[in-house]
Amino acid sequence: MTLLAVTRYDNHTDQLVFTGDLVSKGPASPSVVDFAVEQHASCVRGNHEDRIMLAYRDLKSHLATLHGPDEDQDDSIPAPPGPGGPIWDNLDDKFLSHGDYVDRKFVKSITTEQASYLAACPTILDVGHIPGIGHTVAVHAGLIAGVDLQNQDPMGIMNMKSVDLKTHVPSRDPKGTPWFKLWNAYQGILPTQDRSTVIYGHDAKRGLQMNKYTKGLDTGCVEGGKLTALVVTIANAKESIEETMSVKCKDYRGLKGKDKGWADLPFMPIKEDEHGGTGTGQF
Repeated sequence: MTLLAVTRYDNHTDQLVFTGDLVSKGPASPSVVDFAVEQHASCVRGNHEDRIMLAYRDLKSHLATLHGPDEDQDDSIPAPPGPGGPIWDNLDDKFLSHGDYVDRKFVKSITTEQASYLAACPTILDVGHIPGIGHTVAVHAGLIAGVDLQNQDPMGIMNMKSVDLKTHVPSRDPKGTPWFKLWNAYQGILPTQDRSTVIYGHDAKRGLQMNKYTKGLDTGCVEGGKLTALVVTIANAKESIEETMSVKCKDYRGLKGKDKGWADLPFMPIKEDEHGGTGTGQF
């Protein structure tokens, strides 16, 4: 809530957009989702939302997984199958070391409304035309330059940090060529009306990355860094004012899964119509 206060967010006139990883990144994931629902906030699917929804699907299907070390062996997990019963996941614990247990614990705590909200978050949110900026989209991680939006790989959109220059295959490895470097170069050779600006999160190690056609906002809040918003105020039919605002965060890494309520947490918003102009957008 601290960041929203700094940006003077008004839910009657402003549009709030989350750029992914609402969940599994701090102590109040269910409350963050509740807040997003209450505010009618837009969102994009990040790699954490995707993982949560996969766990949700598995728990709602006939696949029964092994109990994790901190999971209660309660009635929410079906009994071993008889004829027509669930199929058991027989992987040993050592093969399930990718946060599966933590994700399932969170999934058991969320409501149908919360799950529906997360499931509805697209990998690419088409924000539309913003005066002075042009066509704008929001994603969690990145996009491949020269590939139409409808042909982008969903896993790349949620996970990429770099691109292989020979194959144009996206990678999680931050040591390669940054995807946004290629995106900005490619937009520069397109006709003005065909250019697109991408607003994204995900890449906390590189921090705030404000380029002409890409705006990276992840500034490492969960690790004690900052939470950053991009506020775009539409001044008139041809111009917008861009401003980044940040607040300092606590180190939440040791508090994951301990929901302390959204009132103690800052959020990453997108905002509209703040100063009485023709419109305002905040990322």
